[in-house]
Parts: sequence; C-alpha cells; structure tokens
Amino acid sequence: MLTGAVSCSDEYVFHPYEPERAAAQELALLEYDFLADGAEALSEFSSTDNYGSFGIEARGLAFEGTDDAALYLGYDRRITFEERITRVRLSLFSDTRFGLQWLERDGKGGSLFTVDAAEGTINIHTFGNEDKVEASVWFTVENGHIYTLEAVKSFRSNTFTITDESTGATASVATVSELDSSAGGNSVEQNEFKGGRQNNVFGMRRLSGKSPFIKKVEILASAAPGPFMYVTGDSVAEGDQVRESARFGQVMASWLSGRVVFSAQSGSTVDSIMDRISNEVPVIRPEYVMVTVGTDGGNTREKLVELVELIRSLGAVPVLNRIPVRNDGSSETINETIASVCEEMDVASCRFDLATSHDGDTSRQNQDLFMSDMVHPNADGHYAMAKRLFDIPGILLYTKAGN
Repeated sequence: MLTGAVSCSDEYVFHPYEPERAAAQELALLEYDFLADGAEALSEFSSTDNYGSFGIEARGLAFEGTDDAALYLGYDRRITFEERITRVRLSLFSDTRFGLQWLERDGKGGSLFTVDAAEGTINIHTFGNEDKVEASVWFTVENGHIYTLEAVKSFRSNTFTITDESTGATASVATVSELDSSAGGNSVEQNEFKGGRQNNVFGMRRLSGKSPFIKKVEILASAAPGPFMYVTGDSVAEGDQVRESARFGQVMASWLSGRVVFSAQSGSTVDSIMDRISNEVPVIRPEYVMVTVGTDGGNTREKLVELVELIRSLGAVPVLNRIPVRNDGSSETINETIASVCEEMDVASCRFDLATSHDGDTSRQNQDLFMSDMVHPNADGHYAMAKRLFDIPGILLYTKAGN
C-alpha cells in the first residue's frame, strides 16, 4: 500500500473514457410470491403507522382499513443499489389508490409512486412533499385486471410504468433530478431530487378505495455480468453535486473496463452501509468492495473492524478509503482511525485525504477542489481522488490478467 504524499499516478495524465459496457442482467435482491408462499412471504415485512391490517387471501396480499387511511407495509432490509428495478404484480380496481414508497434514512418522505384508478392517472410525487405530484400521465385501470407496476431507478432518474397483462396497454412517467450547470463543465450545483432517490426502506401503501391483491414483489439489481468493484459510502461516493460521469467511482470505472457498480447514499454511516452490504454484495458478488464513510460521523475503530470482517466474510476484498480533507479540520481524527484499522487488518485504502489536501498537508484543504459548501468535492476534486485508485496494490494488473 502506498502511504506517502506522492502516488505513482502523479507522474501521468489520465484521460478517462466511457467504456463499452456489457449488456446488463437482472439479479434478484429480493423476491416474494404471495400466491405461492403465503404468509411466509410476509416474514420480512412490517407495518408502520397503519389504520388497518393486512393479510394473505386466495388472490394475494390484501390491505384492510378505513378509506383515506394510509396503510403502509414496509420491507425490513435496506436496498440502495443504484441501478435497479422494482416490480409489483397485482390486481387493481376502479377506485383503488395505491403506492410504492421508499422511505429515506429518517423514516419519512422519500419517493412515492402512485396509481390513482379513480382519477385515471399514474404519478411520481414530489420529493419531500408527497401531497404534490411531480409528473403524471393518464391511464385507465380496468376493474379487476392484473397489472405489473415497474419502478426503475438509474442514478438520479426515476421511471414508473404500468402494464395491463390482459390488454397490453401501458403507460410510463419519468423524472430526472435537476443540476444547475451554470458554473460550466462538470462542476454543478444540485437543485433538487425530483421524485427522490428510491433509497433505503421499500414499502407499499393502500391509500384509499378497494384494496389491490398483491401477487408478487421483486427488487432486481441491473448490472453487467462479473462486476469487479462495488462502490458504497456516503454522499461523496454517491457523487452529490457533480455529474454522474465526474464522480470518482465513474472515473475509476473507465480504467476498470466499466466493471464498477454503485450503492451509495447521502448521509450514510457505517451501520447503514453494513446493512446494505449484507443485502446486496451476496447477490452482486464483486471482487472488491470500496467504502468511503466518515464525513457524516459514526466511525469507530470497532465498527470499522466489523465492516472489514463483514466484507471478507462475503468473499470480497475490502478497500477502506480515507475521507476528503474537511475545512474544519475534523477529517484528521477520522482518517487516523481509518488508517489504524487499515494498518492492523492489512486493508488497502485510497488516499482521498492526500488528493484533496493543500500541497500534501492533510490538515489543510485544497479549496479549489470543493463545491461552495467546502464539504463535497467538485469535478476536479473527484478526478484527483480517482487517481488514488493506484493506491490499491496491483489493481490494474489484476484486471488485465482477466480475473
């Protein structure tokens, strides 16, 4: 592992490119068939703030409660994989109002997609204000027909589709979060997440009208075969406030034949990262798991040790990155803890502190590499961080060997 102020990569000028990607395949992160498995399929779901009940009937999972009462049934495990599809197969009726919802880390808000059969619309609601609709399209629900609802997440974009299995009638609505590119290039200010991120806890809501009969629920990761590196962490890893192509993981992907997948979320701490690693890595099966965490606090030596042990137990090689230099100096203590765990457990670490420091002094931030909040790296900062990929011993030799 390289530990000095200069990496071998500093002698070269790298030119990232968009690699040709293999066709994506769908990998099941979860799958529940309420017709075949009955009550057993409910074992990992629980109700939250409900005015009613739910149970299995001959036609599937049904909700019972008073009209206009939001009855929410949530899945008990975190899912944050960046490229994924949620499919729900169900019967709908002429007055049904039903939604798919993802709650954010505080257990509120998030993303809400609804079918309003009474109004004849499908909708993506406004992030942080579910009473408002961000995007909507007309669609007529035929009473008692079976439908497939499909919600697709791709980085900052959301697509919601409904298909009538009997007639083939279909409709889609989509949102893309806005970035203000007035600064030019890849340095952009993030205005809003339209429709939200579809992150964390997935659930289903009977809003009013006759209950649907839910027959099957599945969440599928969309990934090319044989991903090499799984990148997870907080907003720095997610790439808040920069374009998708500019974030450090995407630049690294250009040197790793595009074999990089993402599952990062703003505000993450070690605990939430371990939760989603446990749910996603056994399905994705990457060679490396790269974690960038600590900017939002929560790091302790004990938790980082647990994180490294978890990754190794799943058959992957851990990479525990230092965090970028903080303007308030708080990153020094955080990075000392990360460095001590990496040294004790022989774990590779990309030196994001050196990449974002002033002249190699990790106590001083290079402010030219950060957005106006002085917390999130800008495009130049992400590029400097990406070049620290070569702090991982032999990583390009490993990929060239075809492993």
